[in-house]
Order: sequence, then C-alpha cells, then structure tokens
Amino acid sequence: MGGPRQRPSDGQTAGNRRIGSVGQGQQNSSLASTDAANSSGSKNQGTTGQTTNSTTENPSISGDQGTEVANDASATGGNGAARDGRHRGPGSMSGNGAGMGMGGPGGGMGGGRNGNSSSAYATPLAIFAALFFGVFVFVAYRFRAQEWKLGERNRGLMLWTVLGAGFFLRMAIAPWISGHMDLMLFRNWATTAADSLSGFYTNGSSDYPPFYIYILYVIGKIGTTDAFSPYMPVLLRLPNILADIVTAYMLYRLASKRVGYGVSLGLAIFYVFNPAVFINSTFWGQVDSFFTMLIVGMIVLLVENRIGWSAVLFTIAVLMKPQGIIYGPVLFFELLRQRKIQPWLLSIGGAVVTTILVILPFSWGQEPLWLLDLYKGTVGEYPYASVNAYNFFALIGGNYTQDTTTLFVFSYHTWGMICIVLVTLFTGWMYFRSRKPQFAAAAALVLIAGVFTFASSMHERYLFPAAALAVLAYLYLRDRRFLWLAGGFSLTIFLNTFDIFYSSNSQDHYGIILCVTSLLNVLLFGYLVKVVWDCSRPATVQAPLPKATNIAPLSVE
Repeated sequence: MGGPRQRPSDGQTAGNRRIGSVGQGQQNSSLASTDAANSSGSKNQGTTGQTTNSTTENPSISGDQGTEVANDASATGGNGAARDGRHRGPGSMSGNGAGMGMGGPGGGMGGGRNGNSSSAYATPLAIFAALFFGVFVFVAYRFRAQEWKLGERNRGLMLWTVLGAGFFLRMAIAPWISGHMDLMLFRNWATTAADSLSGFYTNGSSDYPPFYIYILYVIGKIGTTDAFSPYMPVLLRLPNILADIVTAYMLYRLASKRVGYGVSLGLAIFYVFNPAVFINSTFWGQVDSFFTMLIVGMIVLLVENRIGWSAVLFTIAVLMKPQGIIYGPVLFFELLRQRKIQPWLLSIGGAVVTTILVILPFSWGQEPLWLLDLYKGTVGEYPYASVNAYNFFALIGGNYTQDTTTLFVFSYHTWGMICIVLVTLFTGWMYFRSRKPQFAAAAALVLIAGVFTFASSMHERYLFPAAALAVLAYLYLRDRRFLWLAGGFSLTIFLNTFDIFYSSNSQDHYGIILCVTSLLNVLLFGYLVKVVWDCSRPATVQAPLPKATNIAPLSVE
C-alpha cells in the first residue's frame, strides 16, 4: 500500500520498527543505509499530535528504471534481514523488510508517500486516464439506446488483438517503472521461497498468507538464474499482468453468451485498458489483479451451480488475502438459498481439502494452529479509521486517526463493525429477495463497496475488484446502470491509487482528491443500493440467456 499522508510516531503506532531475530551485523548495515538515505527525520503534525516518519521514504526506489528495485532488494538477502514490525491493516501483511521501514505487499503502507515510481510518468498516466474516462462517458451516452453493430468476421482475431495489445503494452512499460517498495518485498520473499519453500515461514519473517508464496516460489526459481535475474521486476509483475488479461477474457466469454458481440468486445476493451487496472498491476506492481481473477471465477462458478469449485476458489482467495473473507457471505447466502445438504458438503469438503493442500508444505516444524496465529497477527496491525482508503471515515477526517477515537457515541472501530453487519444483512435481504443465483455478482459488489466505504482499517486498494464485479453484475442482471457503476468505481479506484502512489506531500492530510474521491465513493454506494433494490425484485433478475446474436442493445431489460 502507498505510504500515509501522516505517520504516527513510533510510540503510537503498531507499525513500530521491531527488528526480527536475525544477524545483527546485517541488520545494522541495513538500518544504517536506510538512515543515511532518509535524513529528513520526523515532521511534527501539530493538528493531530502525530508525526510523519520520513524513514519510510527511500529515495533509492524513486528512480526511473525498474532494475533499481531489484538492486535494492538484492542487498537485503534472500531471507530478509528483519521484520517490518506489524504495520498492516486487516488483510495486509508485514514481511521481510530488512529493517527498511516499509510495509509489505499485502496492502500495507509501503515506503511512505515516496515509495513509488518516478513522478515523471504521472502526467502521461493522468492524461491516459482522462482520455479513457472521457471515451467511456461518450460511448455510454452515444450508444445508450442504440445497437452496437460489429461484423463477426474475424471476431477471434479482434479479441486476441485487444488482449494481446493490453498484454504487450504492460510488458513494454513494466521495465521502465520502478514500482512501489512492495516489489522489493516480493523479490525478497520469492528468493526466500526459492531457497526453501517448506522453510519459508520458519526461516523468514513474512506473515503473508501461503497461497501466493507458490507463485513467488516459481518466480524466485526463474529469477535467480543468470538469464532472468535482470528481469526480476518484470517477472514479479507478470502473474498480475496475466491476471488482467485472463479476467478480461472471462468477462468477454460470459458476455458473448448473454449480450451481443460488440458489447462483449467493448467490455473486454474496458477492462484491459482501464487505468484503475493498469496502475495496480503494471505501475504499482501489486497482486490485486490476481485476487480479483479468483473472485470473478468464484462468482461465475457459483452462478453456474458448480458450488464445490466455487468454494475452492473462495478458499484460495482467502489463503491469498485475508480480505477475501468479505466475499464469504455470497457463498453462504447461496448455500442457504438452495436448502440442500449436498452443496454444504461439497463446499466444506472443497474448502478443507484446498486448505490442507495449500498449507501442508509450510506446516513442517510449525505449531498446529500456526495459520490461525498468522491471521490473528494481522488484525491489529493498522488500528486506524482509514488507512489511505478514501471512504466515509476519510471524508470526515479519519484518515490515520486511531480507530479507538470516539465518533459520536462509539469509536470508529465500533461504527465500522456495525456498518459491516448492516451491509451484510442488507446484502442477504436482497439476495433472498431476488431468489436467483444470478444476483451473486451484485451481492459481492455491495459487500466490497459497503465494507470499503464504511468499515475501519480499509486500505486504498481493497475496492479494486469492484470494477470487474460491476461488469459481472451487468451481464447477469442486464441493468445498464451497473455499467455506470463500473465506470464510477474505476474512476475512484484510480484516483485513490494514483494519489497514494504519486503524491509526495506528506502534510497533505486532507486534500481535494481525498475529499472528492471519498464523496464519490459514498455517493456511488448510495446509487448502488438503489440499483440493487430495483434489481432484487424477482421479475428483474434474468435467467441464463441463450447465446446472443450479433446485435444486442445496452438498455435495461
């Protein structure tokens, strides 16, 4: 996650630098190099009684070349010199930071507001985003009551041209973007896993969940060879770049069965070239694209009544990122709706078998409940109302405010838990009201948008799956308003990520982008509630449609 606008002092935050049990010489060397590169000290924020610890801002990461991250990371050693304390929110992990004072890739803070790529690329990216959203609005209005007519000749060629262009564009840009400090930790973990997969947790100090460690293991094995070592920053991005393309392809395939070819291709283009998607996997170098691919697959399988496999993908998602549990109620609601014992057995069996297979290689030499302890250790890592998530709490000034602070009657944390319960109850009500599994995508969208907007300890990238889920909801419910929601959430996801990734003003605690984006997210959720209320009426939920012809309108059906 991007660095905070305002960092609490070392005595106040759970992100205090706690050096792990490692060789003292390596530890001191790493800390010394960090201190030398970060001599600006702490900036006192008088209005909040907190300080901004600039040791999280590592200038060595802000160069133009992606290889700089690789070079910096290589200095930390395979196993990592130290643990980066616990400055993570729920669903986020600290890791082998070598005492560098940076958050881990799971969604934590990273190297402060400057733990990112060179700002030289901010302007082209902003221009691209403005053009993209401008074209989106034009197309949405231009074709709102018309048919999309595209010849079906060479339709396969057109699809693969779009997907190929998206892939190669990402691969061409990736080597020139140094990315976030998270890439340094990913490289560190990949090297640790490649040295000893079974000893990853016992030899290292990462508390990242186990599934993605397999991906890093493969990258580590490839990246440690002489031929591929210089391309390690690109290899670390590759799984998520591929996930972007796979998700776009899944949306296209589903759309081709339900709407016309023109709309199907348009949705693929929308996702492949979406700036919110682009900045995450290619610029930041994060894993939200891979996570979103799992969630989209889970929802598609659930709607197709392949509930056992849906439970498998859900379990993998949770074993990759703990915030995957947000989507658990969707599976639970469908199991209740079916009122059969077999789906329950399939789901429980799939989840148990998947969990055992994933964690078994890491369990040697560990306590029996080591995985539970791993997840419990993340709960209090970022006890703030908002952790750079531009949501309701950020809008009212709660960004990096302790979640124990009283807001009216209750604390931020208590209000957040109340909102999670209310959002879940509302989602269940709408799901059972709809009486159809096709409502699953809309339910998942309500859950992630509601929890992100009104719960505490949210990070800026937690909303990322909303763009794909909104498209998915349109395809199942055939309500064109979900396309507007897809565009709206894409805009707020991009603005939030862009501001955290590129902004270097650590004192800009309550800026215009934060206010506008937070307000938009609140308004979008309110609009989503209205749309879902309308669509939950049984007559509005579409049954699976036969394969569409070449022409299909974009209107509400």
